[in-house]
Amino acid sequence: MEKYVVDIHHVPKIETRLAACIGYFDGIHLGHRQLIDKTIDEAKKRGLKSAMITFHPDPWVVIKNIKKVEHLTTMKDRMEIVEKLGIDVWIILNFTKELSECDPKQFLDDILCTLPIDALIFGYDFRFGFRGQGDGAFLKLHGSRCFDAIEIEQISDQGEKISSTRISEAIVSGEMETVTRLLDRPFSLSGIVVGGRHKGREIGFPTANLDYPQEYILPKIGVYIGIADVPQGTFKAMINIGHNPTFNTRNEVSIEAYLLDFNDTLYGQKMTLHFLHRIRDEMKFESVQMLIEQMLSDYQMTRDYFENHQSVI
Repeated sequence: MEKYVVDIHHVPKIETRLAACIGYFDGIHLGHRQLIDKTIDEAKKRGLKSAMITFHPDPWVVIKNIKKVEHLTTMKDRMEIVEKLGIDVWIILNFTKELSECDPKQFLDDILCTLPIDALIFGYDFRFGFRGQGDGAFLKLHGSRCFDAIEIEQISDQGEKISSTRISEAIVSGEMETVTRLLDRPFSLSGIVVGGRHKGREIGFPTANLDYPQEYILPKIGVYIGIADVPQGTFKAMINIGHNPTFNTRNEVSIEAYLLDFNDTLYGQKMTLHFLHRIRDEMKFESVQMLIEQMLSDYQMTRDYFENHQSVI
């Protein structure tokens, strides 16, 4: 996939004509997929390359001067997902204070019309320019001299709009089946495996501790059934998100996974965890034996889950 960074003062030369979708695209959920599918379809019909135009950093960070914004996906995640979906060109708009203060006409003239776009695909609620003054009607009226402006209507699920906000709310509630349905894939976290306190190994459940980007929104504290992708392959997993209340409670949230049928070391390697189902809340046990008994129960529930969902892995 080709990659370009666009600045308000510099638009790189792209040699090929494009059909492009535009937006922030956090999560690449089913609503976003409609834009992506339409973009790829238009590119094929017109003999163009397909492109995604997005923003970095998150516009809210710049506009509202927010230091930390949680996301469903990192920029790297989004790039990997859309490349697999078939997008040819990835264009990042460097979102600065100056760019945020552009009026819609300047944004159109200095950026969108400068890019080699033949068709621009956007959602019904897309806004741009100073204080979101630009919208789909503006693009259709004033962008027609540069490209065909194609608006995608609202995509709903069970009568409600599919949005990153709705998915985030489901994640923090631990409703992973809902999340999977709206994303059309399980929610995932990626990071590097780091050393822990080895308490799991002492009780027969060695866990891999994930050092993850703080940008991620995290599922509700608790124990989950999931899948772990590691260099050695894909494995069924029990995942704990929490503070380890039985063994030396920590303030920061830790994420650790016990990989079933796995017997190797992972330190320093990338691990991606996919969350399928929430088993229970995190609990503080009165004894190590009680913890072991609960983990054996969680282990059996995990085995049973995959017996009943054999197509998942």
